[in-house]
Amino acid sequence: MLVGRPLRGSTHRLTAWFLGVLLLPAATLVGLGLRLLEQDKALSAQRAMERREAAADRAVRALEQSLAGAEVLVPAGAVRLTVSQAGIQVHPPGRVLWLSAPVRALEAETQPFAEAETLEFRGEGEKALRLYEDLARSPREGVRAGAWLRLARVHRRAGRTAAALEAYDRLASVEKVSIEGMPAALLARRSRCTLLEESRQREAAALRQDLLSGRWTLDRSAWLLAAEQVAGWTGSPLQATAEQQAFAEAADWLWREWHAFPPSGSRTVSAAGQQVTVLWRGSGNQVVALAAAPSLVHRWAGSTATALRETGAVLSLADESGHILFGAQPVSRQGVVQRTPAETRLPWILLVSAGNTGPEDGEFQARRRLLAVGLAAIALFLAAGFYFLWRSVRRELAVARLQTDFVSAVSHEFRTPLTSLRHITELLDEDDEVPRERRKSFYSALARSTQRLHRLVESLLDFARMEGGRRPYDLRRLDAGELAAQVVSEFRKEAGPGGFTIRLDVAPGEHPIEADAEALTHALWNLLDNAVKYSGEGRTVWVAVNGHHDGTAISVRDEGPGIPREEQKEIFRKFVRGERARRQGIKGTGIGLAIVSHIVVAHGGAIELESKEGGGSTFTLVLPRRG
Repeated sequence: MLVGRPLRGSTHRLTAWFLGVLLLPAATLVGLGLRLLEQDKALSAQRAMERREAAADRAVRALEQSLAGAEVLVPAGAVRLTVSQAGIQVHPPGRVLWLSAPVRALEAETQPFAEAETLEFRGEGEKALRLYEDLARSPREGVRAGAWLRLARVHRRAGRTAAALEAYDRLASVEKVSIEGMPAALLARRSRCTLLEESRQREAAALRQDLLSGRWTLDRSAWLLAAEQVAGWTGSPLQATAEQQAFAEAADWLWREWHAFPPSGSRTVSAAGQQVTVLWRGSGNQVVALAAAPSLVHRWAGSTATALRETGAVLSLADESGHILFGAQPVSRQGVVQRTPAETRLPWILLVSAGNTGPEDGEFQARRRLLAVGLAAIALFLAAGFYFLWRSVRRELAVARLQTDFVSAVSHEFRTPLTSLRHITELLDEDDEVPRERRKSFYSALARSTQRLHRLVESLLDFARMEGGRRPYDLRRLDAGELAAQVVSEFRKEAGPGGFTIRLDVAPGEHPIEADAEALTHALWNLLDNAVKYSGEGRTVWVAVNGHHDGTAISVRDEGPGIPREEQKEIFRKFVRGERARRQGIKGTGIGLAIVSHIVVAHGGAIELESKEGGGSTFTLVLPRRG
């Protein structure tokens, strides 16, 4: 291909120059940009780590202050436990329902009641009653409590319920005396519930509330016994809260382990399914401990985490085994600042990880985005340059190839009629005495060849004028059916010798359009000529004129091999011919359908194509209806 060779050489030189001028500086710039991005990223990571270190120190100070304040004033969610050989003291008392250790309380005296009890068991209840009444006025609270309990017992046996209830009421007012290990007030309340019938439910409900609020400090068995009784009276079981159960188990752990404690320390203890934080200080034979429930730890850690959030740090607390108590487990250990109990003297492991970006992170990210955008722009520019260069070269090569094919096709198109003209001319020149009928056939052949040359030249000139926008159109009112009939009649003269049959089907009625008769004839002739060329073994072409929802439709259908789907849009471009036509050597210039498309668009219409391989093709000119 002579046209393509110099173009391909210049393309290679242009590509080489483009690579040399742009690729090397662009690659250098991209490399420097990537290096700058890495340095900026490392600096950002270092700054972020420094901020997390400072945030971890700040969190340690805040939690130390929270713990110090809790040791002075016990907050909700915590309890202070004082452990010694004598037992455990609880403050505030209502937060622990039972203790495994001995309970400190004044035990009611029994010796003053020996004489009265002897009389009572002999059946001399009234004499015993007077002695109990005298002892109930004793200045010692332990004696009074024992007297009221025995007075109530005597009145119950005598059937004096009101007097027994009055004695129990007096006994219920005693808070610091224990009778056989049971608080006197609790014993009185339980006895009242046993004695009452009509108001038992109300009395039992009040007792239930006092038991659950921790009014009395009991051992586990005493609390369970009282709870079982109250549950039987009220019909619903008593259930301590998870926090109360956890504090009770933590107190039990303290009672078992406090002898081995160092002078001060802290630990996280698993109690009742919760992680209770215990801090203690020892002095002599006594240990004072603060037990904090998870809810309190969450409040402390939550306020600290909120303060750290503005720095872009996230706080998590874990126990010594690594179990997370607050926050979330960091996804990665990289960049996480850790503070152990050995470093902070706190009972938790502090983990500070990266969270939302802080102001400095935002600046780093904005700079990195700018650098990334610049690098992306350079890469995009290079890619776009190469793409458009490749596309331009490809188009030029394609146009060159199409132009070469067009010149070859036009040469072949001209060669056939010229050969006929030359041959007939030589025959006429050799014999002056040619019979009249034969001379007439010669003249007819000359006329057809001349007409074919004329149409080919006019097509080329018309296409050049159409491409330049210089083709005038004389639009007049026409009947599409009459125009189609005229074109088909003329075309039959040319296609008839080839054995082709052209069938025309015009729908009844008028089909008025406004069109340039010459241009529309040219378009329809091109469609008929293509149908004949590509019909293959088929020898029938159908032309139809029908109404259309957009106007009037003139269609041409053949029995050819059809057009592949991927070529159906391309064949309306100039110089483009189907791959099958080139392989089979079918003659053509590649501008026939382009001319048809130009003419139809100039008339305000459209061209439609229906085709499938092996099933023929139908081209339809849709022209707007006028008048």
